[in-house]
Amino acid sequence: MVDPQASEIRVLVYRSGPLGRFGHDHVIVGRVQGEVRAGESAAASGFRLEIPVASFEVDPPAARAEEGPDFAEPVSAQARAGTRENMLGSAVLDAARYPLIRIESIALAGPRWGPTVTARVTLRGVTRELRFPAAVFQSGNALTVIAAFRLTQSDFGIVPYSILGGGLRVRDVLEVRIRIVAHRA
Repeated sequence: MVDPQASEIRVLVYRSGPLGRFGHDHVIVGRVQGEVRAGESAAASGFRLEIPVASFEVDPPAARAEEGPDFAEPVSAQARAGTRENMLGSAVLDAARYPLIRIESIALAGPRWGPTVTARVTLRGVTRELRFPAAVFQSGNALTVIAAFRLTQSDFGIVPYSILGGGLRVRDVLEVRIRIVAHRA
């Protein structure tokens, strides 16, 4: 079982547009729940993950500090609250209709400690396949998986947030980082 307290997803959101310098880059942190099946090989392994979008926190200071200079500038509580409201609203994640993001493995190939993952991602009612590398660490009954991939909002029917006639907007491509910690049931 996935340990939701030790597992997280981070989404790095970057500003763009001619007025981009007036906006903020954001670190979105959410909780992950689900199941991991660790087989003798990568091909015999798999996972099913769910991310409750209500768990998303915008710009926790510790996460911003960890992500480096692009996120060094502090973001006010008002800006964090506004960003979260926009993100969960009907124009972006539509949390009321789609409370979960799902990531489910289709295939894992290569070495068990460093497989290439093909996964089905369902976001806002739209499902797409993604392929990305992962790193797997095992210690006793605990398994840690770390992966990173890019997700394009428009592939999931999301029009990236923009204001001022598009002068300030969110980049379509998001950087996603995920850390899963699972324990034998």
